[in-house]
Amino acid sequence: MKRSRTDNSQAALNLFTSLQKSINCKGNDKKYQNILSILRTAIKRIQHQQQTPELEARFVYQNICTTCFVDKIVLSDDDNLILKKIDSLSHSKGIWGEMNTLSIANTWGSK
Repeated sequence: MKRSRTDNSQAALNLFTSLQKSINCKGNDKKYQNILSILRTAIKRIQHQQQTPELEARFVYQNICTTCFVDKIVLSDDDNLILKKIDSLSHSKGIWGEMNTLSIANTWGSK
């Protein structure tokens, strides 16, 4: 059963908002500001329908993982669970959707 775009949009917004709230609870640590910026941008893009939920989830997953690796940020188990759900949402359910994902060369966001 395929999920509709609005279902995926709502799921993406819920996951992004949950991760944002979880990270905001950690205090005003500067090392989390890049992650929060990524999430704010993603939420805005989904709300204004500027990007598909799947591609935005992939953008969020890749960039948060890269930021955590480079800045040596260790997320909590709950944050990692949410991030895993975002990764799951980012994958299309069909072979052609995955092939289209492979053809996307640039997923870095602009500010």
